[in-house]
Amino acid sequence: MMTTKLKTVPELRFPGFCEEWKKKDIGSVAKTITSGSRDWAQYYAETGSKFIRMTNLPRGGIQLLLDDIKFVALPEDSSEGKRTSLEAHDILISITAELGKIGWIPPDFGTAYINQHTALLRLELDRADARFVAHLLSSERMNNEINSLNDAGAKAGLNLPTIRSFPLCLPTLPEQRKIADFLTAVDGRIGQLSQKKALLENYKKGVMQQLFTQALRFKDDHGNDFPEWEEKRVGDFAPLQRGFDLVTTAVKEGNIPVVYSNGILRTHNESKAKGPGVVTGRSGTIGKVTFVEEDYWPHNTSLWVTNFFSNEPKFVYYFFLYLGLENFKAGSTIPTLNRNDVHDHRAFFPSPAEQTKIANFLTALDRKIESVSSQISHTQAFKKGLLQQMFV
Repeated sequence: MMTTKLKTVPELRFPGFCEEWKKKDIGSVAKTITSGSRDWAQYYAETGSKFIRMTNLPRGGIQLLLDDIKFVALPEDSSEGKRTSLEAHDILISITAELGKIGWIPPDFGTAYINQHTALLRLELDRADARFVAHLLSSERMNNEINSLNDAGAKAGLNLPTIRSFPLCLPTLPEQRKIADFLTAVDGRIGQLSQKKALLENYKKGVMQQLFTQALRFKDDHGNDFPEWEEKRVGDFAPLQRGFDLVTTAVKEGNIPVVYSNGILRTHNESKAKGPGVVTGRSGTIGKVTFVEEDYWPHNTSLWVTNFFSNEPKFVYYFFLYLGLENFKAGSTIPTLNRNDVHDHRAFFPSPAEQTKIANFLTALDRKIESVSSQISHTQAFKKGLLQQMFV
């Protein structure tokens, strides 16, 4: 069990609260602590009741991740359904593999169930606020404590008695609700930013489809049409060449990016290619495309564009993103990119001047997406700091 001594007063509090927080274990404020059962796959359906899996539980938050949600159709007389049916304000805790991921069930969530990998914690709401406890359990310190209680040695797992005896430090209900309301507002801000980012990414995807199929065309600076696009082999437009060997032990400290199949992983003191550059995976990770502004070292797990001719490098980058190089993958054990098939693929390409217009437009979109991503990161860091100071 834990040996960490718990404080009884947080570093940061709202005005008007001065009582010491009281040490309790989860079982003393819980109405129900249980987990789901096995064999839910037989009930999977296209529609029906929600089925919450560990993948739906976030790390570092409490709002469920519902982008990838499954549904189940359960017989009406199912006793298992009655036992594990979720209610508003239930707290979910992952108890196998990735221990301690937390989820909170909001009001009006509808009928939903869980499997054996998730514990259900239903509180006596006149004794503890579920959102507060969920936020508390999702904090980094408490999550580390949960992970230290692995009941199965090498195979991660928590049992229900361990969860029942897990210690908390709770303020009065009014203070719990005040803290929960505030953190919910912060989560709401993160959610809004995440939705904005997703909308921008979807817009970019749609615009790229229109641009590269010529459904959307730019005019030149004088309002005139650009020339018609020309059909070429990709190999004649932007030929790819295998990168260079670089043993990890031979890497020396420097500021030259080394670009692998899955991006820039380290730096070196020598370069093998002049920037700007476009690099993609040759083996292992297939489909990722990396753009580098400066001189770089393309690793032998990658392919790099050896000649841009008179083409706009950033346009070449976006073209390969649009092309979907994962579609040229060969092999299964260690996937490789079939360079010959890529080179032989024929596509239509605009003039360099229109390439620059397209590249500038998409780069501006990427900057907006990066700006929103930065806001999300800053807000998450702000929340992390709050969790460290507002809980004990």
